[in-house]
Amino acid sequence: MRNATLNQFCLWLEDTPFSQTIQVSDWIVPLTQIIHIFALSAALSVSLMIGLRLLGYFATEQSFASTFNRCWPIFRASLFVLLITGCILIAGEPSRSLANISFQIKMCCLILVLLIMRLIKIRLVNPLTDWKSGYKAERFLLVQGKVLAVLLLLSLVCVVIAGRWIAYT
Repeated sequence: MRNATLNQFCLWLEDTPFSQTIQVSDWIVPLTQIIHIFALSAALSVSLMIGLRLLGYFATEQSFASTFNRCWPIFRASLFVLLITGCILIAGEPSRSLANISFQIKMCCLILVLLIMRLIKIRLVNPLTDWKSGYKAERFLLVQGKVLAVLLLLSLVCVVIAGRWIAYT
């Protein structure tokens, strides 16, 4: 989506000293991309583990709350690193990224991932519930967890595909 305001912002950002430094440097973008990819790998791995745990394919001998609480700090730290490195990469080439429809789709899918993870944290992380007793309320949580897990995994796939597609659009 291109519009005059976005174009003006991109032009302004490209002319800032911060952006100019990134553009003329031979090492900032490659190093930032490496760090970004490692952080992305960590965030995707944690999200995959949480999704697979909700589907019953990973760490089923532990409560979901235990698994989630071990993974959550890694996910948050990864998101922080992704935010910092992503801002550096955007500042280096704002017109190429911000005005790119693939980037915009990636960001929408990322927001969806964050909302789903937040919903999982609010609704399903309960140390008292391990979903093994078979009570009706727990069966509802189990179904809700599986639906959220599928949505989470599909959203993650969309983030990765849209992220890779940025280079081709």
